[in-house]
Amino acid sequence: MRVRQSTLKTFGDCARQFYYEQVLLLPPQKNGSLTVLGSVWHFAIQVYEEYGGNLALAEKTFDYYWDNPDKLGLSIDFYHNRTSHEGLRKRGKEMLRRYHELQPWKSGTLIGTEIHFVVPIGDHELEGTIDKVWARPRNKTLEIVDYKTGAKVPEKLRYNLQFTAYAYATMRPEFWTDVPGFEDAYDKYAGYKRQGWWFHARNNKKYSAGYREEKDYKRLLLAVNEMDRCVETNSFPLTIAGDACAYCPYEDVCGSEVDSPVGG
Repeated sequence: MRVRQSTLKTFGDCARQFYYEQVLLLPPQKNGSLTVLGSVWHFAIQVYEEYGGNLALAEKTFDYYWDNPDKLGLSIDFYHNRTSHEGLRKRGKEMLRRYHELQPWKSGTLIGTEIHFVVPIGDHELEGTIDKVWARPRNKTLEIVDYKTGAKVPEKLRYNLQFTAYAYATMRPEFWTDVPGFEDAYDKYAGYKRQGWWFHARNNKKYSAGYREEKDYKRLLLAVNEMDRCVETNSFPLTIAGDACAYCPYEDVCGSEVDSPVGG
């Protein structure tokens, strides 16, 4: 089975949501303005990094795709409360400018941005895209950076499976063969510690997701195996804590498989 790091997150949030998205392949029922804002901002940051920190070009890129999200395969189905097209344009460009002014990665080496990978894990394959990888030779640390434009910072970043998936991918030789300019760098960075950083663009801060090591990679493999077992047995329990419900694109579908317990 091939598993994307994003589906790992969905599975962890709620196996039922994973079922609607990955098994039934239901299209999301809604695509909000904040989701599109995040995608456009990510693309503008990629341009910023690839063109040597060119803020003007990044802002121009943001403006173009914010007004033409269809060029990225996106559409705004609704605007969240207290948001507007021009208000979110201002927010997006302000986040770009603040990122440019802070630029917390001054020393070290940029390995790449938007790095796509497919690596083996157990009997499966793990696929994903890392927003940014940054090396600090002095500390012998490889930093894995994930950009967020509006999400609440999780309290348990140390055990966040997405960061574990990213870190694990960089431990595999297959990862490096597809990184331009670093195709032969597997041995160079094999002994580096892997640290995750959650970069919150809205408040322009980065939060440590901690270091990853062997025990974390074992837990990642366990999660992938559990996901595979759910698919094999067609068993997808609803996560009753409800933490993901408010942001779930399938909230109107959830529960439609059963009869109403109150009758009528």
